Amino acid sequence: MRSLLNLTTDSHCCDGFPLLFGRLTPIPTYIHILLFEIPAGLVTHLDAIALTLSRTAIAKDAWRMYNSIDRPAPFLLQPLIALHRARVRMVSPLQLNDSAPWRQRYRCMRLGSVSLAPGNPARGIIQANWNGPQIQVCAWDVPSGELRPLTGKDDTIAYAWIGPDGEHCYFLQDDRGSEVGHIARVPFAGGPALDLTPDLPPYTLRGFDVSRSGNLLAFDAVFDNRYWFYCITLLADGSCSPPRLIFTAADETWACHLSHDGALLAIQSTHRAKHSRRYSTLVFETESAKQIAELWDGVDFSVEPVQFSPLPGDDRLLATSTAQGPIQPLLWNPRTNQRHDLRSPDTTGAVLPHDWSDDGSRLLIETTNDGRTGLFVYDLLEDDLRPLNHLPGTFRGRSGPFHTGTPATFFGPDDTVWAHWNDASHPPRLLSLTQEGPPEPILPVPDCPPGQPWRAVNFPSSDDVDVQAWLGLPPGKEISHGPFPTILHVHGGPSGAVTNAFDPSSQAWLDHGFAYLSVNYRGSTGFGREFQEKINGDVGRWELEDMLAARRWLIEQGIAGPRHVLLEGGSYGGFLTVWALTQKPDLWMGGIAPVAIVDWLMNYTDSSAAMQGWARMIFDGGPGEKADLYRERSPLTHADSIQAPLIIFQGRHDSRATPRQMEFFSRKMQDMAKDFTLIWLDAGHGTNSAATAERMQEEHMKFAYRALGLRASNVD
Repeated sequence: MRSLLNLTTDSHCCDGFPLLFGRLTPIPTYIHILLFEIPAGLVTHLDAIALTLSRTAIAKDAWRMYNSIDRPAPFLLQPLIALHRARVRMVSPLQLNDSAPWRQRYRCMRLGSVSLAPGNPARGIIQANWNGPQIQVCAWDVPSGELRPLTGKDDTIAYAWIGPDGEHCYFLQDDRGSEVGHIARVPFAGGPALDLTPDLPPYTLRGFDVSRSGNLLAFDAVFDNRYWFYCITLLADGSCSPPRLIFTAADETWACHLSHDGALLAIQSTHRAKHSRRYSTLVFETESAKQIAELWDGVDFSVEPVQFSPLPGDDRLLATSTAQGPIQPLLWNPRTNQRHDLRSPDTTGAVLPHDWSDDGSRLLIETTNDGRTGLFVYDLLEDDLRPLNHLPGTFRGRSGPFHTGTPATFFGPDDTVWAHWNDASHPPRLLSLTQEGPPEPILPVPDCPPGQPWRAVNFPSSDDVDVQAWLGLPPGKEISHGPFPTILHVHGGPSGAVTNAFDPSSQAWLDHGFAYLSVNYRGSTGFGREFQEKINGDVGRWELEDMLAARRWLIEQGIAGPRHVLLEGGSYGGFLTVWALTQKPDLWMGGIAPVAIVDWLMNYTDSSAAMQGWARMIFDGGPGEKADLYRERSPLTHADSIQAPLIIFQGRHDSRATPRQMEFFSRKMQDMAKDFTLIWLDAGHGTNSAATAERMQEEHMKFAYRALGLRASNVD
């Protein structure tokens, strides 16, 4: 028993064009491999040969052509393809020891939201896992840097706000991460939480603000399939009035922004463009609850409020509009209707305002170009833009789980800009930025193993639309070293976009020799209205087209092999992961889909009122109007098509991707004897525990190794 590899070159056959798969291939030399027999297991020991052969032009050409057909490869090319497969399987052993770098990235301090009290900047709050695995809201004594927990380790606080005088911290108190509950507050000095709306039914938040003078609180409560805007008077003795209704709407209506004295309330409404995320800005007098103004640029555009002037007596509102294309800032006085569109930097992307300086003279704005960001100070008096000195990466703005929040990148009390910054290689940190000097840390920099950088890539989708994504490669590797086992990641949302930001999960994959591609598919924000709204009323179609385009690009570039691509995504990305497994079942080696939506009809019935409003928007109607579409675009309907292994973590208190639909899906998968793993969490739509996130990543990696045949199927 023996093997013979006979390598021959011939530049005369077909005038230098080898005939492969019945077509002429324009490569001046080619390799005939004659295979008599390769003993079992030998392929896994041919790393050196594979490394040499797979880098030849004929090998890569044969590999790509093999990927493009559905029939077996010709006999003479099978050993070359086997060698290429062997190279794909060269991943690192699964690192489960306690000191593994990927574990340390989960355990280092992760800085979440951060804010200062506008009227008392010596006080602030941050959310971080600063003293253990649980993310908590902490009181921050800014001069000393001292942090002190304001919430308990068992609390599931998704976001928090500090009052303008720094006396209280506000948050939504829910049931174990359900995101349904009541607004509560705790003293900055510590103490029990006080429910501010005990007589209201439980609700989800879609807006919150406290006036700069500290006299009024406004919030958007979503329940009973409506959006309810209330105001609470905050009295000087620390007591509060009962909530007073200002406005209610059935259409998706978000955000709360109060003027300095609380006399005006600005919100954003879809009543002009139902079932879309194209808003007009409405302004109400809080005393009379009467609407006094509306700013609308037409049905094709969106106008959204950002922040009222910080100056007493100044009723100008900082807002954004898409009338000129990408998001652009403007100033508008709702009492006089005077409007001033601001001059923007030379950029093809969005221009996002983050903050307005205390003296009212400057704005802090961020630009985006293909996922890359820049920070500028806009001088309103001189109409002048001044760039800030910073590294490439991502700055956290007004993001939050309730689509409302204070900026985590803002004007600091020392006449510099304090920026919440991170990139793919470095976890979040709070930095002081100026125009000339280097960034300086405000809080201690986390002691965390560095990760691998990402690079921005682009590729055409099936309709030639350009799709942007972020690519990470294993340490010390380049594209030419591929193919690698690959994670194709799809983000949640779908509104939002992946940026050059730190993600311990992606770094764990890279540590183990995987390539990682995160795709900004159709539906993502920041790439224009048509790109974002293409999926509305056609859920799943164009997202899948972009995922397939990403897979094709990975294979064409030699980054991935066709039998070594796994899908990963949570929330809406979880839906897309399971959806792709049902629609193109033979293309994926496995799916990782935490908190996924798998049945749209059941999920609509069980989810929060805010989620129901979102579903009506993205499906262009509710189940009563579009039951067939809800059913047809549900992975549960097509579960029998799934061939690849699938793993899902599901929260028992999730009000977005609800538990009952997952129970039905699990039973159906079990009845069909599918390779399906479901792990329940005592949590909502995510987790506040770094330890739980670490455990999930460990299970995901064990699953991936098993799905790729890299570990025994019975591994713990």
